[in-house]
Amino acid sequence: MSEIVLDNLITEDSNPLMSIDTSFRAYLNAYTRSFSNHVVGGALDYALDSDFAVRQKILSLSGWGKLSKSINTTDITQEAKMLFSKCNQAGMLKYPEVYDIVRKCADRLELALPIVFVREDKEKKSIYSIASDIIEPCIILTTGLIDALSTEELQLLIGFECGKIQNNHSVYNFGCAYISNSPHRFIPVEKSYNQPVGNQVICALSEWIDFADITADRAAIICCDEPEKYSSIFAGILKKGFVDFYGREQSDVNLEKALAYSMEIRTVMSRLLKPRAELSKAERRIAAAEEFIRSEGLYIWRKDLQKPETGCISMQDCNIRSNIISGNSTL
Repeated sequence: MSEIVLDNLITEDSNPLMSIDTSFRAYLNAYTRSFSNHVVGGALDYALDSDFAVRQKILSLSGWGKLSKSINTTDITQEAKMLFSKCNQAGMLKYPEVYDIVRKCADRLELALPIVFVREDKEKKSIYSIASDIIEPCIILTTGLIDALSTEELQLLIGFECGKIQNNHSVYNFGCAYISNSPHRFIPVEKSYNQPVGNQVICALSEWIDFADITADRAAIICCDEPEKYSSIFAGILKKGFVDFYGREQSDVNLEKALAYSMEIRTVMSRLLKPRAELSKAERRIAAAEEFIRSEGLYIWRKDLQKPETGCISMQDCNIRSNIISGNSTL
């Protein structure tokens, strides 16, 4: 009798496993999804061109080859081993809300689903990602961050990390761990490279961070349910005291000032555009994000959105304007 009752209780509505499509076609679609149609000249079409250009420059610098080899083969590998042994992996049964967000972001970016780890840490509010030639892409976030943020705020940060994975930022991010002196920066489990990092590499990585932010911001915008709300969500996260991978805490961000600047320059031609020195880096990021929100690039990725009949700018123009807004108009 008890067996019959148990069988009746396990229905499609109550058993999450019943919602999984196990057909071969679903398997094939999941593992052959590709964003190759969005790659132009080796870079993704939504990425800031300067992000790719500076990374190409870093590849040619003396000392980067040895540093990146150490990071790829040792630092990231040791980080992954620690994650597998000490963190919980999010899935349909454990942290399903986080897993659903990652699935949505991966789907919108046409990205293979990253592994998601949740670290039991109520004090720290952090999120970062890792990937290498020998490690599958992973996103790591703490329980403190999950508790502190709303669903749409988590979606923005997870979309940001998906963008870093998609644009191969991980090894450069780990390189930044060797040059940053901020006490709040991300510190990897292993720092295997024990030689001095050359000044050229240090300067190039420091320059790259601003460009990388804009690229990852654009990925986050693509992942948002309502991209037009991106700037207010982003500012809300910063005001909660969020400290990013590089150890930056930017709770003094002024959303109104950033949006006022964005509106002011909307009708200004690119060749006449000038950066505003009084804006903080976070405020410049918001202004650059607003440029992408009104670009054709967003609607190439988000075909579910209604494209406005007028007012859209090309991605080329968007990149030029974003470089000027960030204060880095020349490489």
